[in-house]
Order: sequence, then C-alpha cells, then structure tokens
Amino acid sequence: MSAAIEAGVRANEYLDVCAAKLTRSPVVAWLTQNYEKLLAATSRRTLSWAELARRLGEDGIFTGRGSSPKADAVRVEWYRVKRRIAAVREAQEAAKAAAERERLLALDAAREKKLHDDREAAALKARVEQADRAAAWQRQRAAADASYLQEAAAQLRSRQAAQGLPVSVPAPASGSPSGPENKPDLVMLDLPKFDPPYVSSRAYLPVDPSLPPVREGEICRATGIKWEYGDDLPGYPSKRNYEYERDWLRDVGRLLRAKHPTNITMTREERYVMRTAKSCIPNLF
Repeated sequence: MSAAIEAGVRANEYLDVCAAKLTRSPVVAWLTQNYEKLLAATSRRTLSWAELARRLGEDGIFTGRGSSPKADAVRVEWYRVKRRIAAVREAQEAAKAAAERERLLALDAAREKKLHDDREAAALKARVEQADRAAAWQRQRAAADASYLQEAAAQLRSRQAAQGLPVSVPAPASGSPSGPENKPDLVMLDLPKFDPPYVSSRAYLPVDPSLPPVREGEICRATGIKWEYGDDLPGYPSKRNYEYERDWLRDVGRLLRAKHPTNITMTREERYVMRTAKSCIPNLF
C-alpha cells in the first residue's frame, strides 16, 4: 500500500470517529461546526466556558444524555474536538504530500525512461549509419578491386600472348564476369574440430588460397573498423570471415591451445596471438 493511500485511510478513520461523536452529542456537533470561531476565541483567551455552557443549554443544545452541558464538560469536549480535527487535517495534508511525492516520482521515472529511449535511439542510429558507411565502402572497394583484377588479368593475357605462351587466365564471359567458371577452388584448413559455441562455425569455412592475408591496420569491410592485433595467422581462420576481432581471437586462441598444449612449440606469431587472446578474453579456455 502506498503512502498516499495509507494517509487517506487514516484520514477516513478520523472522520469516522468524529461522525460517530457527532451523532451521539449535539454539544460535540455544535463545537465541530463552530470550530474556527472557537479556535480564534480560545487563542485570545476571551472565552468563558461557563457562559458558553449556559447559552448552549438555553438554546436547547444538550449532551448526548439529554442534560444541560456543564462548563468543564464543554471544555473537555472542545479539546477532544480540537485534537480530532487536527489529526484529520494532518492526515489529509500527509495524503496530499504523499500523492504529490508519488506524482513527482512518476514524472522523474517517465523523464528517465524518455532519456534512456532517446539514448538507445541515438545509439541505434549511429550503428545503422556506421553499417551503411561500411557497406558503401565495401561496395566501392569491391568495384575498385574488380576493375583492378580485370585490368591485371588483361595485361597478363596480353604478355602471355605476345611471348607465345599459353593463356593461363581466361577472359570472363560476356555479361557474366563473375560466373561459376571464374570462381577459385576453395580449400579446407586442417584444424581441430569443436562444436559451437566453443569454436564458432566461421572457423571451419572453406578458404580461397588465392586471396592475400588480412593485414593489421586494414579495414573490416563488414564494420568499417580497423584490425588491431596483427595479421592473419597462416593455417588458421582468416579475419575475413569475422566482423569483430574478439570473435577471431577467441576461436584462434582455442584452436592454438588445442594444437599446442604449451607455448614452447608455437611460432613467434602464434605466441603473439595467444598472448593477445588471453589478455582480451577472460576465461578463454
């Protein structure tokens, strides 16, 4: 139960007590109805309880037993009425304060949620823009590579023909420069086999041996981020199959440990990748 509801319940209980007293005693009812006037009079100390009791009796305002009120009894009832009304008003103020506090908390929560949603939207927009830039760069690079490869193949064919040698690079078919006949032969690496997620399936993709290794500092075409931790490791999965270097380090680090129980038999490049993987990925093994 919230604080506002609890305060409201207390106020209703006080009101019920006052209503019960009012139904039993006309004197209490009169004191309650004239509360503000009596409060001002008692604060100035100008009120005669004996005179008040006499006038109430003359006006037919009796006690709950039907007798004329006495000065002491009227004074005692007045202080009771005063306490009850003060308690009611205090409870009502507490209920208002609690309700206002809950309203402000709700506003703060809504404001925080909006700020969080705005930050999430901005981050998502930035990621989408980054992916779009990476895709555009990849398309530009692919177009540039295709043009360069076609030109290099044409020059090689010309040199071979001029020297009377057999042409080793056939010209692409018209309208299908990337047809099935021009696809390179793919090979599978000799790697220890582990099921995902210990080693991801990307580690076992077939590779194109004609492609150069990915070098440190080159840009990942999928994300637009530079590769930071060395070149491709010969005999192991290429970074070309990954978006993020941590995923590559995790797979290669576990494959290295499977092939080399200790670092003694590793090459210098393998030891560098192993140290980097262990420093970047907690609980690698």
